[in-house]
Amino acid sequence: MALQGLYNFKGVEISEAYLQVSSLNCNFYHDGKTKLKTAATYNEDGSVKTADVYEMEWTKNENTHVAVKVFKDKATRDADPTGNVTEFSFNFIGSLAASAKNHVKQAYEALKADDKYKDYTDV
Repeated sequence: MALQGLYNFKGVEISEAYLQVSSLNCNFYHDGKTKLKTAATYNEDGSVKTADVYEMEWTKNENTHVAVKVFKDKATRDADPTGNVTEFSFNFIGSLAASAKNHVKQAYEALKADDKYKDYTDV
């Protein structure tokens, strides 16, 4: 699995550049948000009868860091998998749904969602 298309490397256009995900690191983390559970109540004189009660609401999140190697073309990659011209990385938020594609496929879709790579073909 890879993407192929026109890649500009330092002003040099590589017409059949071969982009391949070389590594992927998926991190899970939790964000906490304080939420009002019960509002305060007040006495007739305005003093606090019962204070606000808050609770912590947690959400599970995900971030994926992807490294992509850029080769001159597929033949170059096949001849020497370490002979890449350059590499770059990006982050995306993948889906955690049970029906979601694996993270490698999601990485390629995220890459193609970037305007620079939208016209690349799947190879």
